Amino acid sequence: MAEFILVLPILFVLFIGIADFGRVFQAGVAIEAATRDAAEAAANQYVANPPGPLDAAAPGTDQSYYNSLHAYAAGVVCADLRSLPNTNYDAGTQSCPDMPLVLVCVHDSADGGCANLASPGSAGIPAGCTDFATPPTNSQAGSLQRWVEVRTCYHFTNIMNLPLFAFGDVYLQRSRNFTIPCYFVLGTDECGA
Repeated sequence: MAEFILVLPILFVLFIGIADFGRVFQAGVAIEAATRDAAEAAANQYVANPPGPLDAAAPGTDQSYYNSLHAYAAGVVCADLRSLPNTNYDAGTQSCPDMPLVLVCVHDSADGGCANLASPGSAGIPAGCTDFATPPTNSQAGSLQRWVEVRTCYHFTNIMNLPLFAFGDVYLQRSRNFTIPCYFVLGTDECGA
């Protein structure tokens, strides 16, 4: 009995650690899928309802168009992650007012809101969201190709936050790009140059 009492805390910490690892793995997979889905959905929305002629070198510059596209992508992330514990899902607006944080940028040289959070956190960007430290630009890096970039940051809370075994705050981050297809332009390369 005495041996069991001595071994029990070690077993307890081991089992809680295994459970936490499973939870963080599951959350990471969910965040990966949500971020990828949002980038793809925003790219498809861009093609279905473009800001200007798709065969033009420069699309329209209406920032309200891009803001609605950012909100759309953030809504996809929020809907996909609403079952995670720290996701603050508002069923009325179908959005997440502060967690997870989502940053969206359309790389078409016209999106001027790339540095703004699509799901603005009430307390700003936590230090653990390091992918958000350098906001994206709408640059196409010398290419005619266009793409949507989505960055997601989620605050994961460990089960095992005991004084002796505190792991601190854990932020899970993902960043995904989805190419906006340029099948609408014919030329020497894939985007008609």
